[in-house]
Amino acid sequence: MAQSIRILVVDDQTLVREGFRKLLELEADFEVVGTASHGEAALSLLDQLSEEQLLPHVVLMDIRMPRLDGIATTRQLKARFPEIQVVILTTFGDVELIRGGLSAGALGYLLKDVTAEQLASTVRAAAQGQTLLQPDVASKLFSTFSSDSPLPQPPPTSFPTMAYVESLTEREREILTRVAQGASNRQIAQSLFITEGTVKNHMSNILSKLGLRDRTQAALYAREHSLL
Repeated sequence: MAQSIRILVVDDQTLVREGFRKLLELEADFEVVGTASHGEAALSLLDQLSEEQLLPHVVLMDIRMPRLDGIATTRQLKARFPEIQVVILTTFGDVELIRGGLSAGALGYLLKDVTAEQLASTVRAAAQGQTLLQPDVASKLFSTFSSDSPLPQPPPTSFPTMAYVESLTEREREILTRVAQGASNRQIAQSLFITEGTVKNHMSNILSKLGLRDRTQAALYAREHSLL
């Protein structure tokens, strides 16, 4: 039997925290190993889970919390447990906070009105070190970027030059554009009438050719090079 994906939910609102727990526990391959109401409690719980060898694979992290907010918590968490993937939970208007979360080491971000399917897909992707950009969040995030505004880590100077774009096939450019628009592999496959496996293969080629780490970097790269 495949190993369950262990998850920790961190949110100061009890209804939100317990709501996500219940949604996650409906998935056969998920195991919620704990919840915390603020960052300090989350870090303390992680120390305990580490001793029990039950560290989560994914942490769903609220941003606005008392005592220690999500950005500061994410920064400390990634310094102590770099193998854990963090997905930020936020509201639609918190663009600067999303960018702060990315800089702190978060792998992805979700709106709190996320559907159960989007939540499950994002958690599974994060557990594999991948990012799914929720369309509304991606659109809001990228709309704030300009030539004179700083991007989340890594900075644009670390991106490959335009010459690398020319190494992409037409199909790879199509897929990269859709990734930047926030589409999932399934959505891309459906829109291009190909299989999800084919999309994954193309994404691997894209990341390899461009020297990028994940989908978030690929989306930012597409934005910087006007591929939208």
